Amino acid sequence: MSNLMEAAVLPAFGAASVFRIERVPVPLPAAEQVLVKVRAAGLNPVDYKTRMGKGYAAGISLPAILGWDIAGEVVSLGDGVSKFDTGDRIFGLSNFPQLGCAYAEYAVVQENEFAIIPKNVSSIDAAATPLATLTAWAALFDHAEATAGQRVLIHAAAGGVGHIAVQLAKWKGCFVAGTASENNHAFLRELGIDAVIDYKAQPFESAIEPVDVVIDGMGGEIALRSLDILKPGGILVSLPSMYKDDPAIIAKAREKGVQVKWMSVRPDGERMDQIAALLAGGQLKIKVAATFPLMDVTKAHQLLESHHVTGKVVLTL
Repeated sequence: MSNLMEAAVLPAFGAASVFRIERVPVPLPAAEQVLVKVRAAGLNPVDYKTRMGKGYAAGISLPAILGWDIAGEVVSLGDGVSKFDTGDRIFGLSNFPQLGCAYAEYAVVQENEFAIIPKNVSSIDAAATPLATLTAWAALFDHAEATAGQRVLIHAAAGGVGHIAVQLAKWKGCFVAGTASENNHAFLRELGIDAVIDYKAQPFESAIEPVDVVIDGMGGEIALRSLDILKPGGILVSLPSMYKDDPAIIAKAREKGVQVKWMSVRPDGERMDQIAALLAGGQLKIKVAATFPLMDVTKAHQLLESHHVTGKVVLTL
């Protein structure tokens, strides 16, 4: 193995065209870390927001290698590693919200943030899984405490987090409704959704009966309107951090007798083990909308920023 690797380097914050493909040193694993030969790296909205200098960018020094969702093979072990061995195929959310350095041929990852990829799951599907699935899981089960028989509304249900949240809520035994444009309705019905709402054709608040839980990936006005469809004591989990502690949302929630919770995702190797079991058993399927080779990272970011993606975008190496 050469001591140099190809990576997509971000030299400055800006447009998608700012990336440069460079040769950089291969990192070395420290204690409880492993070196992974990256086969695929999943993209998420946080990737392009960080590239633009928003969100978690404040804690990042440039030049930097972006990306957090990694799937690949273990090539070397740091001291004290016991969960994996060389040759294992593993996947996880790496080091979030600090740099994960996924857009490269090799990456160092923390042992306790990763899990074995099931044999029947491709590296591309595995790379598309971690951040979105950990987010959907935490929103539904940690924050909303969704249980069998409850009614759940998921906004942007065909998106990266949304289509996974639909499947997890159905797996738990919930009644699941979702908002999506009409061209995504057939896809959502394939996932087993109980009711799908064309948000362009009618207000979602009047389209279904009140629900126990709303998972909101939009924020702002959508979050405010979502409070009107919650049952008394219901829970809205809002994902966009820019609206955290919005006073208008808090005041309306108090008036309606409902709860609002904001969240941010964190790596979790034990939960990735649970997610791997769902993937292996076919209870969870990840929709990959498009793949791009590392050299086309600019095109991948441009597609993701278009907001017209059903499922996930993945870089392949």
